[in-house]
Amino acid sequence: MKNLLIENRPKFESRNNALSSDGVRSEFQRDIHRIMYSDAFRRLRHKTQVFFTPDNDHICTRIEHVLHVAEASSTVSRALGLDEDLTRAIALGHDIGHAPFGHHGEVILSEIMKKYNLGIGKFSHEVHGLKVVDKIAQLDRENKTGLNLSFAVRDGIISHCGEDRGTDYEPSFPNKNLESIQTREEAGLPISYEGCVVRIADKIVYAGRDIEDALKAGLISEEKIQKELKGPLSILGSVNGKIVGTLVKDLIDNGKKNGKIKLSGDKGQSLQDIIKWNYDNIYKKEEVQRYKESTTRGVYKLYEQLVEDMNSSDRLEKTQKLPKNTIYSVLKDFINRVSYAKEERNEVIVLDFIAGMTDNYLIRSISEMFLPKSIV
Repeated sequence: MKNLLIENRPKFESRNNALSSDGVRSEFQRDIHRIMYSDAFRRLRHKTQVFFTPDNDHICTRIEHVLHVAEASSTVSRALGLDEDLTRAIALGHDIGHAPFGHHGEVILSEIMKKYNLGIGKFSHEVHGLKVVDKIAQLDRENKTGLNLSFAVRDGIISHCGEDRGTDYEPSFPNKNLESIQTREEAGLPISYEGCVVRIADKIVYAGRDIEDALKAGLISEEKIQKELKGPLSILGSVNGKIVGTLVKDLIDNGKKNGKIKLSGDKGQSLQDIIKWNYDNIYKKEEVQRYKESTTRGVYKLYEQLVEDMNSSDRLEKTQKLPKNTIYSVLKDFINRVSYAKEERNEVIVLDFIAGMTDNYLIRSISEMFLPKSIV
């Protein structure tokens, strides 16, 4: 495989603010650590993958998903002679912009964006992910925001397109202005082979794992899986480990043979068949959908209340008339830390604030704001 990373290294490794070499780590190793040491990354452990706020410790959350993507995509990159550190950095950061409550959280925030005319498209965790790593996330307790990641990692985050079901990618090399991208469609394909590997690995690791979680949750039966997915499973394997192993090996074989990041026809189709089956039999299940209506009402109510309070208190500078709720101090700290411009709309600030919440903190905030409390 032709290694375009080497040919384009100056652009790939460039940062908005240059970092002095520490003489030990590669630039992309530093990106890995800058992502992993951020609070934005840590919060992924309490964000939905498929099931809202699971009590079962063995059900996958968002942080486990990104770790799975990092392992699968790193294996492929190592075998193909690509930059494993670049791949791992993109994989670890690819979902850092995800909203609470998974894809339903994205739907709610998209409706809010449309209602309040906040941007030209829907809420996209890919686009928001770039905003997180560029402007919102904080490294440890540094007195500044933004992780100052390299260009290729930032591109991999905004270009991973979690909604795409493709299984055959070639890097695109336009002169991308990442900051101008407002929709996942505008982001296009990643500029690197490493980004393309992550884009496929994202799908590879969740297809079988979501089946395993649905089995643990009692939503589906082993008999139903074996009967209705007999064809795809006969090609890929009967359990998640075999499914991932088969697809990873196929990516490696095709990369070595064709110099492309792609799955073979039968294996790529089998993966798509499993994902479609998951949508129909897991994601749309009544048990998974049950709390969507109440979640939507709660997020809307919290959003509108915080915007109203921001408008009436000069961005929480005048808090005498506000309740003594801790969410106000957290929000005020968020505003000061991110250093929003005066002309930035309060509606955008509150959207960013809620998008960064974990499932647990969002539920706690709704409860604190709107449920009665004992006074005796």
